[in-house]
Amino acid sequence: MTQLDEGHDEVERVGSPPTDRVVAIVGLLADQQQPSSVASIASRLELNRATVTSILLTLERAGWVVRQPDRRYLLGPGLMGVADAVRALWPVSPEHTHVIEQLSERVGCGVALALVGATEISFLTVVGGQGQIPAAVGVGVRLPLVAPAGAAVIAHRDAHTRRRWLGTAPVPERQFLSDLLDQAKNGGVVVFGMGQADPAALDVLAEVAGMLTEHPRRAALRQRVLQMLTGVGGNPYTAEELDTSEALSVSYLAAPVFDKGEPVYELQLGPLQDQASAPERDRYIREIHATAQRLSS
Repeated sequence: MTQLDEGHDEVERVGSPPTDRVVAIVGLLADQQQPSSVASIASRLELNRATVTSILLTLERAGWVVRQPDRRYLLGPGLMGVADAVRALWPVSPEHTHVIEQLSERVGCGVALALVGATEISFLTVVGGQGQIPAAVGVGVRLPLVAPAGAAVIAHRDAHTRRRWLGTAPVPERQFLSDLLDQAKNGGVVVFGMGQADPAALDVLAEVAGMLTEHPRRAALRQRVLQMLTGVGGNPYTAEELDTSEALSVSYLAAPVFDKGEPVYELQLGPLQDQASAPERDRYIREIHATAQRLSS
């Protein structure tokens, strides 16, 4: 068993179904525009009402939920401290959000800022457009950090991290991906093609993932669909492949964003174009590179 397998197995061993229920209830209330009743929560999460009532009582004592006079629940002010702590640890300032929104307006497609951790990519800001980054991804979504995802950031990390990332890819692809990291470190932007992906199929998968958000107990299935979406998003281009006057498909582009000189975030731009001309590709690269530099500190 590899070190990565051992780490995954450890996560599986320490999983807690009771804790999962608490997380599911808080997540459901966070997604709701309106307060929810015990019956509604129990139905959507496929839990019995006694279990939901017990969890809500505990959350109410902590101030994490509030029961209204009509006995419906919504998130409570006790979570404000948690939210503030999260924002302090992973700050995305209004100024940064505005810069990302401006990029989306200039290029006419979706833009996202994601935190690249040790084993996951977590999306912190997502601005919609014609394309999505990747399809159906929203704020708070976490995806496994599996090569080639995160290449723009991993390229600037230490040798051990690079080797671990390369170890998530099939052996025949590792030399190409190692060269890609060198290219990304020098060029700053990684461009992904559509590969064999059918845009219509991506739209269907995105719609399925969106529908599954209405069923929190289907979180594992939704995660699998999201992983499928990222997996069919195409392969990264080499510098030689990009150096052509011919039109190429472009799924999305990625560039690193530095925090105090450390590669922490990845800025993503998603044209999802079957045919992007050389001038269009150059414009996308210039725009994302300039914005990533502007966001970096």
